[in-house]
Amino acid sequence: MRCLLVDDEPGIREGLAMLLRRRGHEVDTAEDCAGARACVREQEYDVVVTDWRLPDGLAATFVGECTCPVLAVSGHPEEVARSAPIREVLAKPVRPAALLERIAACGALKTEVREPAAPLARPAQAVIDDVLAQLPDGLDVGCVDDGAFAVVRVRLPEGFVPDVRPLGGDLRIVEGPGSRELELRVCRDGRPAADTTVVGMEDEWPVGRGFAIDCSGCEMSPAAFSAWLLTVAEHDSGAGRICLLNVPEHLEVTTEVWETTHDMPMRERVGPRLSEELAELWG
Repeated sequence: MRCLLVDDEPGIREGLAMLLRRRGHEVDTAEDCAGARACVREQEYDVVVTDWRLPDGLAATFVGECTCPVLAVSGHPEEVARSAPIREVLAKPVRPAALLERIAACGALKTEVREPAAPLARPAQAVIDDVLAQLPDGLDVGCVDDGAFAVVRVRLPEGFVPDVRPLGGDLRIVEGPGSRELELRVCRDGRPAADTTVVGMEDEWPVGRGFAIDCSGCEMSPAAFSAWLLTVAEHDSGAGRICLLNVPEHLEVTTEVWETTHDMPMRERVGPRLSEELAELWG
């Protein structure tokens, strides 16, 4: 990875640069905002690590020009004016091992976004594109694609409340230390397939082929739901697989524990199926 380190203290700046170079990274350094601005205008970086207070001003004067993730370091994290490139704010003192982990995470994000396993199926891509179209331009967007699910995370500015209605998938707000993200999770190939039979918990279940059970609205207690899961395991579905859709949040833990023991095929909530208006995108 190509990194830019910005710090006005020579010992810290050169010490971290030497550590990163030993780990195989290419490193440029700057001691102030002017030097950092010149670097980002001349060179494309994979990550920028910068002290927030610099001799000629705050790092906010140049981070807006960065096209890569920025790790901002400050003795007072609350003072950092968050903007789209800032991936994380680290409080001083930062342990070198922790900083290396954050830098590696930025490299993994770049790989996941730019080198997906394969193009997303059109229905899944349509859901993602539609959600992003409902958000302001310039937000920090990342995508993790594990070959089965695509998870899009959008860093939200402080105080910004998104009004987004997805066409499908799971959409939620994730609160973290000093950060808020909009997370959209979709099956990367549109699963369950358009021809998958979806039944309710009380409906008759197909025999000899896979199907999905829609658990939305389930009001069972965790104990009752765990007992119901045993009936799912006992059901003869032949060579097919049984997927659970829309498991209520208060029952998710029960499902996870049960799956670990009994090898349920779907270990995470899938969320609602893609809406009918996307059916024409198949083909």
